[in-house]
Amino acid sequence: MKMNLFVVWLPLLVGIVIADQPQTNIPVTLNGDVLNFMMAGDFGGWPAPFYTTPTQITVAEKMGQSADVTKPSFILALGDNFYFLGVKDERDERFKKTFEDVYTAAGLFTPWYPTMGNHDWHGNAHAQLDYSHVSKRWTYPWYWYTLDYTLAPSNVTMRIVMMDTTIQCGINSEGIPINETMAEEQWAWVEQQLIDGQSANYLVVVGHFPVFAAGNTGPTTPCLVDRLKPLLDQYKVSAYIAGHEHSLQHLKDADDGGDTEYFVVGCSNFVTPAFPNIDSELFAPQYTWAEMTDLGGCFARAEVTSTSFKMIFVQGRDGEDIYSYDIKPRH
Repeated sequence: MKMNLFVVWLPLLVGIVIADQPQTNIPVTLNGDVLNFMMAGDFGGWPAPFYTTPTQITVAEKMGQSADVTKPSFILALGDNFYFLGVKDERDERFKKTFEDVYTAAGLFTPWYPTMGNHDWHGNAHAQLDYSHVSKRWTYPWYWYTLDYTLAPSNVTMRIVMMDTTIQCGINSEGIPINETMAEEQWAWVEQQLIDGQSANYLVVVGHFPVFAAGNTGPTTPCLVDRLKPLLDQYKVSAYIAGHEHSLQHLKDADDGGDTEYFVVGCSNFVTPAFPNIDSELFAPQYTWAEMTDLGGCFARAEVTSTSFKMIFVQGRDGEDIYSYDIKPRH
């Protein structure tokens, strides 16, 4: 019954939103030598009457402690922002009880840049865009959009291309787009953003579904392997960052290593401690983590300078950095 309701309103929603697409580029110049930001994936709590999970609360507390020290310029929300059926409208109580009332540390009052997950599309997806007009930090101009951050005076640039992979691949990542016209429009837009971003020191693509996955949804998302991975290779993308699998992962393409590092940060609310596809011949695992000790989950943070884009995995039980990897500038 829930899926039937979803099917009824979704075509109408898509027909409305295509016509009013806003500006999808967010340029920001910062005065400083370091850009700090954070990533939280699959953090979307629990339906009423609970609204949160113990893991989400633990991770949120450690994110806040870290943010109060590192002062992140923004936070990437990697999808499945509201389990299990998204939100009803921009006034849904889930925004307050699963988001605003949970991430309360001063350092977390910075722009949150979301992408949509498959669970978000089970509800009113457009309401998450509309919530940008309600919240002071939820910043969601369109289903796909680009962040261009520049560090002055060194002129170090990072372009982050935010995709909606559920539009492209369908609710179950089966490769059937939610709306084919909308999906093709997004594919063309993604390639243009990568073309226009060739001068960036760091070029990053973000989506909810991973390209490679060592957990139980892997080893790949075929529609992203077929359409996105060739673009990542062609335009020498620095990193692809996803959620969906409830763990931490750093993977490399097994064929030739390539220029793109593949990261999964999906345990900010749940942890799934299994990697049935870790021995896949399609990728080379660099690091994996999924521990449920004391209901601790995970998040990630990044430090970007003229010499590296350092990706740091953090376990949420005590806020300890458990893995880091330095990505060198593209130029």
